[in-house]
Amino acid sequence: MMDNRIVLLFASVVMNFGHLLASQNMNCAQGYWGADCKSTCPERCSSVGCDKVTGSCFGCDSGYHGKHCDIPCPLHCRYGCDRFTAKCSSCYAGWYGDSCNIPCHNCVSCSKTTGICSTCKNGWYGTNCSIPCSIETGCNRNDCTKSTGDCLVCKIGWFGSKCEKQCPNSCHNGCHKSSGYCNACSSGYWGSDCSKRCPNCHNGCYKSNGHCSYCNSGFWGSDCTNICPGKCESCDKSRGTCLFCPYGLWGSDCSKTCNTNNCKMCDINTGICKACVSGFWGPDCNYLCNNCSNNKCDISTGVCETCPEGFAGENCNIKCEISACSNWLCDRKQGFKCSSCVNGFWGTLCEKKCMLNGSCNYCDKTTGICKSCLSSYWGANCDRKCNGNDTCTYCNRNTGACTSCFGGYWGKHCENGCNKNCAGNCQVSTGACNSCKNGWWGTFCEKKCPIGEGCQYCSKTSGTCSTCIIGNWGSFCDKKCSTVCTGRCDRYTGKCSYCRPGNKGVNCGSKCIEENCETCKGSEDSYSCTKCRAGYWGESCDNKCRSERCLECHMSEGRCTLCEDGFWGNSCNQKCHGSCQCCSLTYGTCSAPHTCLMYKAPAAPSQTDTVIIVGIILIICSLVVPSLALGLFCYIKRRSKQKADTATAEDRNVGHQSVSYSMDRKRKAKVEIASLQTGKVNRTYMDQETNKGFEEEENYESVLETDDIYENP
Repeated sequence: MMDNRIVLLFASVVMNFGHLLASQNMNCAQGYWGADCKSTCPERCSSVGCDKVTGSCFGCDSGYHGKHCDIPCPLHCRYGCDRFTAKCSSCYAGWYGDSCNIPCHNCVSCSKTTGICSTCKNGWYGTNCSIPCSIETGCNRNDCTKSTGDCLVCKIGWFGSKCEKQCPNSCHNGCHKSSGYCNACSSGYWGSDCSKRCPNCHNGCYKSNGHCSYCNSGFWGSDCTNICPGKCESCDKSRGTCLFCPYGLWGSDCSKTCNTNNCKMCDINTGICKACVSGFWGPDCNYLCNNCSNNKCDISTGVCETCPEGFAGENCNIKCEISACSNWLCDRKQGFKCSSCVNGFWGTLCEKKCMLNGSCNYCDKTTGICKSCLSSYWGANCDRKCNGNDTCTYCNRNTGACTSCFGGYWGKHCENGCNKNCAGNCQVSTGACNSCKNGWWGTFCEKKCPIGEGCQYCSKTSGTCSTCIIGNWGSFCDKKCSTVCTGRCDRYTGKCSYCRPGNKGVNCGSKCIEENCETCKGSEDSYSCTKCRAGYWGESCDNKCRSERCLECHMSEGRCTLCEDGFWGNSCNQKCHGSCQCCSLTYGTCSAPHTCLMYKAPAAPSQTDTVIIVGIILIICSLVVPSLALGLFCYIKRRSKQKADTATAEDRNVGHQSVSYSMDRKRKAKVEIASLQTGKVNRTYMDQETNKGFEEEENYESVLETDDIYENP
């Protein structure tokens, strides 16, 4: 028995010693625990981490509790719950209790501990919001006070504590909730309850006393009950004297007729005509208006109010000719005036042409003297061409010297062509290129950029490579970026700008840890996946998208962002309408066929069309190939004969010529290489009959086709 106790004591000491050793390993990286620091803290632990020995969380993410933060908080907790007791700190509206699992009855909000309502739902009142509000038709939005149940606001046209009474019909915009007095009266009524009718008032009367502001036509007096005299249309409200007669009448009671039938209105006291019928003018309205657009003119002078389009003058009798006028005025008061002409015309009304030959662009409006020439012309009369080959755009008006050339030319008369390596134009005076094509540099773009296809642009003045093509790096852009790079790498170090999917690190040499992680960033201590492979989501890309039809989903939320053709919705579980091939992910509206993932292009040519085309090609080949073969045979035979004729002459002086030929070739190679900078090459030859050398100048492009320059002497 003593031995067993000793064994148990020894085992206890060993276990405590092991726990002590484990607890001493406090160097685990954040998010890991255990003796070897290889165990990962639970997923829902807060950023503080977990215990290095037991793995229990120091704190939980919002919405979780428990030792390992793996138990969700109650459903209706608002700001999470206690990690140890799971008690909610607060509840969502409509719930109460430690776990927020008891619903508040008819409450918008209630006490978390007692459930007593603080605010009732619309339509209920009382201490516990258990009594329904009045359902009378006049209560607006069925909203009442919590204590008494009285309606807070009545609908327009109702009043009373419960809005059970109707306002009088003659009230405008309802009545007072308590007294029922009208806020305003409908047109034609007055009084506190708007029950009294206004008399012959225009636009209603005062609510308090029924007095009119204005009377209807034919009435006068404070309440508009008196009738105006005779045929009077309108009379003074206070005295009843006539103010206006109907058209064609005059007098104190409008019983007299105006002098003529064309008089529309005459003076009420004298009968003298004040306005004529449309189209007439004069004291008795017996004159016709002239060419007026609205057939109206001044009663005293006959001057038109407005003229028809294209006519001017007081009587609209001047026709405006505006075809050659660029800035003109054509109206009744000032008539027709032209302040500037279109190019090529001059004169008071721009009726004259500048020059008969048509090369004058603009001339003086008053004298007709030419001020500027058309493009490519010069001289006092703009009758001389700038140069004969039409390469000069503009030249000096007095000397004819070109001031600008068409693209690709330069010189005093634009007679020289720019270097073919110029990108665009060159300077008119020197021919120096403004800019060079890719791969060339120098004043005239005559020098090639550094050897290598990796250089995209080089400096026009120094020739040093300034930009590499994508995928190259180095001083001469002759080094290739690593295959793990996507696109460019650093020009001077070769470090990747972006990594290929699945790689990470400064040089993209490390692989992403997670199997389904497409792109990631960081080091082992601070590492994260930035994009999941299609079909997966989550911080570690270990969750599958919601359905097989969901091709891509949001990395943190899991909702679908790309559906298979024919489906839509957050889970891609809804089918597109009818025969729609693909539709909007959010609304399901049908999209154009070319936006679908499996878009089918227009059908290729049929098999019959292909057979016909192949047949035509075979027929053409059967005719052309024999002709080419016969021509090649004749050419070979003629060359063989020429070589046989010259063989004997070459053999006679082979010893003497070999020395001079070698010297000539050495000198010739030096001359040719030195001449490459000028764009020309002087080739040296030896006349075998006279033993004298001669030179020929050629473009170096053609020389480069031979092997002479690159042969050893």
